[in-house]
Amino acid sequence: MKKIATLALLLLIGLNASVAQKRVTIKKIESRLITNEGIEFVGTLRDKNSDHYMFPRWSNNGVLYVGQEVYGIGNINFNITTNAIDSRIAKDKLFMFNSSDVDSISINNHLFKKVGNLFYEVLFEKENSMFLKKYDIKYEAGHEGRMGGVTGPSQTSVIFRYVVVDPERKMNRVELNKKSILEVFQNKKEVLESYAKKKNLSFRKEEDIVKMLEYISDYSS
Repeated sequence: MKKIATLALLLLIGLNASVAQKRVTIKKIESRLITNEGIEFVGTLRDKNSDHYMFPRWSNNGVLYVGQEVYGIGNINFNITTNAIDSRIAKDKLFMFNSSDVDSISINNHLFKKVGNLFYEVLFEKENSMFLKKYDIKYEAGHEGRMGGVTGPSQTSVIFRYVVVDPERKMNRVELNKKSILEVFQNKKEVLESYAKKKNLSFRKEEDIVKMLEYISDYSS
């Protein structure tokens, strides 16, 4: 049975008896966080920034997967700007985990898996097929004024990119529309299209596409 070690990133400068009861040991937080199980996560301590995060609050329910080990972690968030996992250890201090140490992370039941060097949210997975969602940032420069020059501040917004991994493990970039999804399943196009019509499913909704993929996966098997 996998061990679950509860980690907490603390605001305290020193450790006391109550910390030991939480089964946590923190040493040299500037470069690493070490649990009482002897597993270390190397990362970076940095000042609070203006990055975009998935969740508005830091008190989230996180489960970190590292190799064969599973760790429950609170005070954690997914950094959309850097595609990394951060913990807030003080009002103006963040700890960013080294992504190379982490296989996947679940935050408030949203599962992120590392595919290549990037984390994607897993919307659907069965055997070798996956439907993935990548959180990204769109930058927009200020508007050009009538007399020349740029007026107004630059704007950033969160956007989503989607990937379907087929049974041959090929990654297919898709848009949430009928044409894009059906192109991935050319040999089952009519079956998928018929099912979507029968069940009144939309190719523009994540949850409906998940239902289609579940159906086509069972149909194929």
